[in-house]
Amino acid sequence: MSQAKEMREQRCKLVADARKIMDSAETLDAEQRQQVDTMLNDSDTLKADIDRVESIEAEERKLKESAGKVAELALAETAPQEERATGIKSKEYRDAFWRYICDGKDGLSQEQRAVMVEGTNTTGGYAAPMFDDGQAQLQDMIIETMSPAHNFLSYATQITIGGEITVPVQNAIGDATWTAENADATEANTTFTQLKFQPWKATRIVQISRELLSDSYVDMQSFMAGMFGRSFDILLNSAFVNGDGSSKPTGVTDGSAEALTAASATVITFDELQSLFYSLKESYRANGTWLFNSTTAAEIRGLKADGRYIWEPSGQLGQPDLLLGRPVAINDDCEDTATGLKPILFGDLSYYWVTWREYMDFQRLDELYAVAGNVGLRAELRVDGQLTSSEAVKHIIMA
Repeated sequence: MSQAKEMREQRCKLVADARKIMDSAETLDAEQRQQVDTMLNDSDTLKADIDRVESIEAEERKLKESAGKVAELALAETAPQEERATGIKSKEYRDAFWRYICDGKDGLSQEQRAVMVEGTNTTGGYAAPMFDDGQAQLQDMIIETMSPAHNFLSYATQITIGGEITVPVQNAIGDATWTAENADATEANTTFTQLKFQPWKATRIVQISRELLSDSYVDMQSFMAGMFGRSFDILLNSAFVNGDGSSKPTGVTDGSAEALTAASATVITFDELQSLFYSLKESYRANGTWLFNSTTAAEIRGLKADGRYIWEPSGQLGQPDLLLGRPVAINDDCEDTATGLKPILFGDLSYYWVTWREYMDFQRLDELYAVAGNVGLRAELRVDGQLTSSEAVKHIIMA
């Protein structure tokens, strides 16, 4: 039995045991409430551990597939050679970039300095290289390194752009009509709105000791991806969920439409969840995902309809928990249940677009931290995000 499957069975048992206690009495005493709370907290911890195990297993599968492809290439000695990469996609640029990161500009040969000109930006940094011929950029590895707990990106639509773009968004399709013979057709125009995506700048500076940079046993690619990935993960997830559009992306919360106002400032009811669910068109519901934080999840998990809990914990490997038959995404950057806030969203999150600028820039800062014997590494990432259709995702606003 796989580790993830065994953990899922443990989680299902915890939820089932908690349900037995809840059903055993109309009013729980303090000890029973403590038992249920402990079981539910353990269930949440297991869910996070399951996500981590599944992420590790997925990476292991990718590595095995990659190893297989390398073996196949080694056997294909007579295959025609592909055209050699040039510019920042070349092996020469890649080698020069990592020499610059580890040893600075003084460590570059004249040939390497000439190669690096291709990736120079206006602030003195350099565009991130490919890992290897035909492989992804360092930027892609940083994005993939982001914590699986911050899972919003997995639901959004992601595209890579060279700069600012304007996207036409269809507002009205126009109605088709039955038309009598020899009668004029009724005109119904399709209307559009223009959405502008401009990559906002996100930056991070980390200090690294000169000894670490010069250590040949350190995998700098993975090290940098881990350092910057975790930092950008926290920043970007917050913006994609709750950004106000001021020098940052506009989050899905602000971009969504209001479905209803809750009767309470702090309590959500089953009827209100059901009203939110059916406020969306069927096409959006069919691909809909619930989005709320852990605190709200704990409140919803205790709701019943016809004596049964509406929350459906997943007992199947790789499958999410369900609410009214649709998957649940827990994201702790969502708002809490408080007056005027929007704690619960539901809809087709693929209508949220994330646009990445094509290249991520890095700069080595030799003088800024020289007194401490450290070197600064500055990363600059440009990204934007917007919901392209407000009717695709809706929210409940608290009274």
